[in-house]
Amino acid sequence: MRQLLLLLSLALLGSLETATGANVLAVLPSVWRSHYLFGRRLLQQLVAGPQNHSVTLISPHASLDSELPNIREIRIEDQDLMQNWLDMGMSFEAEQMHAQSVMERFTRLIYAGTTNVDMLLSDAQVRKLLTSGEKFDLLIVDLFLSDALLGLAYYYNVPTVAISPTGANAWLNHMFGNPQSSNLDPSNFLPFTERMSTRQRIINTLMSTFERLTYNFFYLISQQSVYSNHFDLLAHKELPHYRDLSRNLSLALINSHPALDYPRAYLPNMLEVGGLHLLEQSQLQVPNHVDAFMAAAPSGVIYFSLGADVQTAQLPSDKLAVLLDVFAHLKEFHFLLKWETEEFVQQQLPENIMLSSWWPQQALLAHPQLKLFISSCGQLSVWESIAGDTPILAIPILAEQQVLAKRLQLQGAALSISYESLSYDALLHGIRQLTLNESYVHELAALKLRLNMINSQATARALNHIELVLETGGAQFLKSHANTLNFWRSEGLDVLLIIVLGLFTILTVPFVVTCCILRRSYYSQAAQQQQQPYRSTLKAVGRMHSYGEPSSCTSGAGGASEPLRRTRSAQSLSARSSCSSFSSTTPTTPSTASSTPLDLTPTSSSAVPALQLYVNQGVYATPKASQDIKAGRAFL
Repeated sequence: MRQLLLLLSLALLGSLETATGANVLAVLPSVWRSHYLFGRRLLQQLVAGPQNHSVTLISPHASLDSELPNIREIRIEDQDLMQNWLDMGMSFEAEQMHAQSVMERFTRLIYAGTTNVDMLLSDAQVRKLLTSGEKFDLLIVDLFLSDALLGLAYYYNVPTVAISPTGANAWLNHMFGNPQSSNLDPSNFLPFTERMSTRQRIINTLMSTFERLTYNFFYLISQQSVYSNHFDLLAHKELPHYRDLSRNLSLALINSHPALDYPRAYLPNMLEVGGLHLLEQSQLQVPNHVDAFMAAAPSGVIYFSLGADVQTAQLPSDKLAVLLDVFAHLKEFHFLLKWETEEFVQQQLPENIMLSSWWPQQALLAHPQLKLFISSCGQLSVWESIAGDTPILAIPILAEQQVLAKRLQLQGAALSISYESLSYDALLHGIRQLTLNESYVHELAALKLRLNMINSQATARALNHIELVLETGGAQFLKSHANTLNFWRSEGLDVLLIIVLGLFTILTVPFVVTCCILRRSYYSQAAQQQQQPYRSTLKAVGRMHSYGEPSSCTSGAGGASEPLRRTRSAQSLSARSSCSSFSSTTPTTPSTASSTPLDLTPTSSSAVPALQLYVNQGVYATPKASQDIKAGRAFL
């Protein structure tokens, strides 16, 4: 009986487990096939677990015959997206990509990414899925220039997991609220490492500011247009603001590692899962005809591919001639060349070269006969090369490829040749150096050990966090509130403005108040002077009486004179004061000063004694009086 109950409980648990499997919607809109392979590998591991999850995958590179029964793939016409990518000014030609400036590539990427998302949401199969009434529990999306796809999370009311196959970028950090400093974190569009000089930090600050402003005031507005056009009718209710969509982001899976990139700070819901896309050794298979071609090489095989960004068939004729001359000269090696067209430019292909539009790259790099990988040094290619213990001869085209090539060269695991310096001698020397010197293989093995590829926990960590998001309905406790701040608040511009206004107020108000007080005091004194005009009259009268008559200031009885030895104004004022006092006290003096106007006409000098005019001689005396005084002195 106990055994029967145990069996029934196990069956019940199994049925509940089957019933609780999540239905996941995954959208991988990138035109680059490597991004699709990274995301698809994650989805394969997700549905292979015991939780019995199912996945619906939308991508221009989707396979029509899925290998796993729990993955349903919807293929978008990749030719339409590819043509639109070219129409927006993007290119797969190395020469044109290398000639584009940073600003030009940045703006063209915005146009191309936005229009591609618009075309994906307009696809008939996608519209049919959205209107079918099917429900989903989780959205997994590649968020490189595709923010409008977050409308799917709002439409289905589900949490979102973002994947970044090429590592973190400024846009992803901004959406999650992850801190990013222009002095510590170089822009992905500049060929700078984290150890920047002063000049590089200035350029990086300007570029980071340009990215932030363009993202907020140009890119998000274009994504808002796509988001509104497609979800306004589907939602049947008012849509939230497009800036609020990023609040639904629960988890970010970033293809990076501190040993390969550089140590930096990440929020708890941003995981570094470098090497997540790597296959198990048992899953690596090389086609039979390719394996036979590799086994026939006397000294090994060299694999040439510039990644999904650059097409080898569109290389300039001079660069292509250099490659073919070197490959034809090294007859002891066999070469696997990625070639995107059906026709070859040369009339006769050398026997030691095999062409294909797409190679099983990871399986080739893990093959014991492969000795060297000539690559543009993309993120995914580097991980696969390190996993296969294959040294790299880097020919970087883009800025992020140049940075990664520098890091590998500094660690002794690779050599680098600039695209402009690609010549016969440089290419031949690089191949000889990497294939004959075993130190590069040893350094590559040490780097592989630091990356912990053998016992990698990247896949387990990613799957555990996805399950956590599903169980908790979005893992809100891992989110930062920084993604709720707008541009002004996140940059601290509002605080800076308040501080500047405060300092301006503190310095300006006392100055203005002081000026007002001083001005009012000045006007008050001027008004008082206008109310007392006698002061100016006294001054004028004093100046007039500097020649004044001494007899008018004498007493009526004695007639004695008072010698005046003052200045003109003081002498006049004293004389007038004395006269007014005597006239009021002596009855014999005629008191006509108050009734008749003052006679200011000086009397004749002949009636005045010479000694009484001896006041400031030479200044107040007339020429005639001076002569009389001189005569009197001579007589005495």
